[in-house]
Amino acid sequence: MPATLDTAALDSVRADLEAVDGVRRAFIEGPPYSVYVIADRASAGPTEMLVHAVLVRHGLGAAEAQVQVCHLSAPEARRRVRFVSVTIDTPRIGRSQATVELEWAGRSVVGEVEGETGYAMELRLAAMATAAALDQLMAGRVKFQMVGIKPFRAFDADVVVALLRSDLDGKSLIGAALASDDPYRAASVAVLNATNRVLGNYLSNDEGAAGS
Repeated sequence: MPATLDTAALDSVRADLEAVDGVRRAFIEGPPYSVYVIADRASAGPTEMLVHAVLVRHGLGAAEAQVQVCHLSAPEARRRVRFVSVTIDTPRIGRSQATVELEWAGRSVVGEVEGETGYAMELRLAAMATAAALDQLMAGRVKFQMVGIKPFRAFDADVVVALLRSDLDGKSLIGAALASDDPYRAASVAVLNATNRVLGNYLSNDEGAAGS
């Protein structure tokens, strides 16, 4: 582990932290490093797990950085795209198909993606099918690119983390969900959590325009 991080590396850590759903601002002091994160109270659990995951990815584990998360009252909630279902089928030998259904304002959209079989690949297919459904919902205004999907163990809980980029500015979008008994559902919900900020800006404006 490096003893110190240069300015560019610290800026990268800060940007990744502020891309976490629920995080408003992040500040880093040091070395020795202290990380201060301002986050919405409603997303306290998943946000803290993601903050630690981001820091570990940059080589700042518990021994390298002290973390303090300050939870604020969440702003007025926007309606969110609702997860409905995910299914993984095997249409033929060696191939799997993920089908994800989402709902917004009474409208249902379905995304389907086919690929190779295997747990890791099927987890990615579920995430990609979710992104495909979101592409339909956004009608080409915003497209999301899957970068990665990864399950891991954190704080005695199974978590699935999704990393995406949008074609708006190319910034990383990070979301997480507890895996519980259905890791494919967690993969889909992690994608929704990652894209919530972007979706909220566009879809809430649409709803307001429709009601005016």
